[in-house]
Amino acid sequence: MKVVPFRVQGSYFRKTIKLYCRLFNVDPVGMEEQFKRHSTYPSFEGYLAITDGEVAGYIYGYSSRKGQYYHDLLSRHLHAEHVWLSNCMELVELGVDPAYRGTGIAKHLVEKLLQNRMEERVLLTTRKDNHSAIAFYHRMDFKTIREGFFPNVPDEYIIMGRTL
Repeated sequence: MKVVPFRVQGSYFRKTIKLYCRLFNVDPVGMEEQFKRHSTYPSFEGYLAITDGEVAGYIYGYSSRKGQYYHDLLSRHLHAEHVWLSNCMELVELGVDPAYRGTGIAKHLVEKLLQNRMEERVLLTTRKDNHSAIAFYHRMDFKTIREGFFPNVPDEYIIMGRTL
């Protein structure tokens, strides 16, 4: 496995979108536009795990700023925990091809993304029923900050954070 920077103009971009859509069963056109938009956000950083010329995993995040859709959505839900939005990054996407799960790719990608960040904290959200993701993030020293988060979808999410 090799780890390469995530670039929307890179040769692996379409393969990343294809993997994302397979993992989450969503429209590739909308996701391509979202990934491109996110890549323009402050301090965007991302990485791909490449195995045998294929994208085995991906991760990206950026500095969370007022006026960004998810920052403002989180802000409305964090209330007393609002300090988490101060000087923080959002870990926006992390996915690993099911054929490569359990091989340490996700752990390696999270460590790579967080190793040189300048923010004081990192936030992420995951579905409350995604027990394997929650357990993984707990092993990576994230803590549950808030439950009962419904980011304009019917599924319940939890907000998790970690001090950097």
